[in-house]
Amino acid sequence: MKKYILQVIIIILFFGCDNEKKLDLESVKKSNDLELIKQKKTETSNKINQLQKELKSLNNLIFELDENQKFTLVSTKKLNLESFKHYIEIQGSVDSDKNLILYTEIPGIIKSIKVKEGEKVKKGTTLVELSSTGIQALLDQLNLKLKLAKTIYERQLNLWNEKIGSEIQFLQAKTNFFSIEKEIIQAKDQLLKTKIIAPYDGVIDHLIADTGSNVVPGITPILRIINLDKVKVSAEIPETHLPHIKKGSELEIFFPIISKKFKAKVSLVGNVINPNNRNFRIEAIIENNNYDLKPNMTAKISVNDYYNPKTILVNQKDVFENSNNKYIVYRVKPYSDNSKKYIVVETPVILGRKAKNRVEIIDGLNPNDVIIEDGNRMVKNNQIVKIEYQMKNSNK
Repeated sequence: MKKYILQVIIIILFFGCDNEKKLDLESVKKSNDLELIKQKKTETSNKINQLQKELKSLNNLIFELDENQKFTLVSTKKLNLESFKHYIEIQGSVDSDKNLILYTEIPGIIKSIKVKEGEKVKKGTTLVELSSTGIQALLDQLNLKLKLAKTIYERQLNLWNEKIGSEIQFLQAKTNFFSIEKEIIQAKDQLLKTKIIAPYDGVIDHLIADTGSNVVPGITPILRIINLDKVKVSAEIPETHLPHIKKGSELEIFFPIISKKFKAKVSLVGNVINPNNRNFRIEAIIENNNYDLKPNMTAKISVNDYYNPKTILVNQKDVFENSNNKYIVYRVKPYSDNSKKYIVVETPVILGRKAKNRVEIIDGLNPNDVIIEDGNRMVKNNQIVKIEYQMKNSNK
C-alpha cells in the first residue's frame, strides 16, 4: 500500500512539472532570447536535481521501513582484548637420571644376591655380594704383620730417642709399619667392593647376572636399579627458536600411549647447537606420582615461545586474502542510528602468530569492533546485511 501511494505522488509531481515545462518551453523557444533560454535550462536542471534528491530520500525511507526486503543474514562477534600464548610442537622422550645398570669394581664370583626383581630398596642397602674369602684371608694376614711391625717400630723408636742404634734400622722399622697400615686400608677397600650397594632409593628393575657367575669389572652387568619418582622429558628444538625459549618457559606435555597431559617448565636449555641437525636440547622435570611415565616413552611437547597479555584474536576462518595479497576481515557497523540493518566494511589487518585455529591481529581491529563470523563468505564491501540474533529478536 505504501509503495502504491508513493508512486501516485511521484506521477502527479512529474506531470505537473511536465505541463509547466511545455508552456514555458514554447514561450522561451519563440522568444529566440539566448539569455532567457539559458535561464530556462538552469531552472530545469535545478528542478531535476531537486527531484532526484527527493527520490533518493524517499528510497532511503522505504529502505528503512520495509521489513520485507531480502538481506544476507550473518552472525557476528564483538571483539575484546584477550591474553594469547603461542606454542611450538616438538617430539620428545622420557628419561631418568636414576636409571642405572650396576657393575662390580673388582673381578670375582657372585656369592649371593640379596634382592628380587621389583623389590623396593633404600639407599645403602646391600644388593649383591661377591666371594670375599681370599681378600679376608689377606686382611687377617696383614693384621698379624701389623702387630709385629708396630712392636718393632716402637722399640726402635725408644732406642732412637736414647741415641742407641742406627738411623737406618729406625727408618726401616718405621717404613715397614706404615706400609702395612696402607696395605690394610687397601685390603679393606677391596673387601667393601665385594658388595654392590644401592646408590639411591629405588626399585630393582632387572637382575641380569646369577649367583655363581664369574664377573668382570665394567663388562659383566649385574642388575638395573631405577627410581621413577621424578623423570625428565628431553627434546631437541631447531636453533631458530633459541631466542624465544628460556629456562622457566612453560610446557604442555602429552603422552599419547597413556592419554595424559602434564604442565611443566623448562629446567635446562642446552648451550650447544648440534652441528648435524642444527638443534639444541631442552629438558623438563615431571613428578611421576603414579609411576605412569616410563623411560623412553614418547611425548608430544608444546613449548610456549610467545606471550601477549592483551591482544585481539579472531578465528583463522574469518580472515581472507584479497586480490592484492592483503589480509582482510569483514566488520559491520550500523546502517543508521535507528536501523536494524548493518553495512559491511572490508577491513585490512596485519596478522601476528597463529595457535589453535586462532590468529593474533597486530593492527586493523580494535576492542568493541564487531566482525562477521558466519556468512562472511557471502558478503562484500558496503553490502547491507542483517544480524542473525536481531532477526530472532524481531520475530518474538
